[in-house]
Amino acid sequence: MDIWHHILSLLPLADAARAGCVSQTFRSSWRSHPNLTLSMETLRLDGDTCREDKLARVFTKRVNRIMRKHSGGVKTFNLSYNYLRSFLDTSYLNRWLEIAVTTGIEEVKLSMPLGRTAVRYEFPCPVLSNGSGNSIRHLHLSRCAFHPTVGLRCLTRLFLLEVHITRDELGHLLSNSLAMEELCLNSCHKIIRLKISCLLHRFSCLSVFHCKSLEVIENRAPNLCFVRIDGAVEKLPVGDLLQMKRLHMLDYYESDLVHDARSKLPFIMPNLETLNLSSAGEMFNTPILTVRFLFLKNLLIDLNADRGAFPHPMIIFL
Repeated sequence: MDIWHHILSLLPLADAARAGCVSQTFRSSWRSHPNLTLSMETLRLDGDTCREDKLARVFTKRVNRIMRKHSGGVKTFNLSYNYLRSFLDTSYLNRWLEIAVTTGIEEVKLSMPLGRTAVRYEFPCPVLSNGSGNSIRHLHLSRCAFHPTVGLRCLTRLFLLEVHITRDELGHLLSNSLAMEELCLNSCHKIIRLKISCLLHRFSCLSVFHCKSLEVIENRAPNLCFVRIDGAVEKLPVGDLLQMKRLHMLDYYESDLVHDARSKLPFIMPNLETLNLSSAGEMFNTPILTVRFLFLKNLLIDLNADRGAFPHPMIIFL
């Protein structure tokens, strides 16, 4: 039985479900499949064959049947509901998370409906308490509210897209998740000030995009070396940036990024090895300075002429 469990655990979810139709032995193994990826694709649902409200009911019914019969031991739980605008009954979703998020789970991904008409789902943070969330290494949440009250001991990667979370809630989570290595924030408009604790010795990668209320990034993590950010140099983290090795500044609505990068970055990030810049337009030639990027190995400059203005040929001195 252990061998069958192991073999079926290596199959994609749809294939494991088919194998479960062969015999009673296979069916019991399928019900303990450790990797649950539940989406329109994996459940073989075609949005063109029925109305959206009916499609939502079928999706809910199938997922509910899978979760009720599952025997536990989930390692990865990936629920993608973002192709349906009809809101999912929260009582079902909370019940599924209670079944999935138990001791031993390593990855949780939750994607809620797209569009402004979607109702904001509030992630049930109590499922992470009492040690249930301590084994989670990757947490990926999209379009929901998230108000954590505890840290996650093994969390290494946190991705939040259009998530309602305050700076204090995020700061508490980060300061109590000491294994954190990577943080990605996209369109999290409740965050005004982002603080990264000095206790996060493994923290090395930070990505921040479209967080329109964010004013200050205060970094105290000693080993941050890779930053991806939209906007001007002023948006870069405040703190010791001498260890910075890779920087991506990507914004097709911001102008003069190349000019600002050339005039300011050599002084605050002298050890850069990789630099990617995307600019909407450059109005002036970059300055000729005595200070240069002495360790730069990879450079990519993307200029979007459709959005910016280039009144005369540019000269870039690096």
